Amino acid sequence: MKKMLTGVCLTSVLLASGINLALAEEAKKDMGPSPAVIEQMDVANKLIALGDARKDPLLLIVAAKLQKTLGAEAASTPTQSTATNDVLDRAKKLSAGRKDLTGIADDVAAQKTKGGYVDSMTGQYRYTM
Repeated sequence: MKKMLTGVCLTSVLLASGINLALAEEAKKDMGPSPAVIEQMDVANKLIALGDARKDPLLLIVAAKLQKTLGAEAASTPTQSTATNDVLDRAKKLSAGRKDLTGIADDVAAQKTKGGYVDSMTGQYRYTM
């Protein structure tokens, strides 16, 4: 009887935990981008603005690389100023034919966008490859 009661209690706890995890995942989807992603997109936007103001292709390339590392979650961020490919195109135009800068821009353009998620236990953004 004691083993049966322990089994029922354990099953109930596991079932309740599974339901809570499912609800947490659903709530996370509704919340939109995490604060960490929004903050990093803000940094990317500032780099884009500074790169455009100073006509500095390297700042634009760095901003585009940061956008690429943020992945799909960042695509829905309302603060995103320009598309990654547009930023890289402007960087190439500003590079004045410098093969080193156009090569870096091409490398960033060829990079696959990384995805990620916010770990519900730690609140940290985790990248997926």
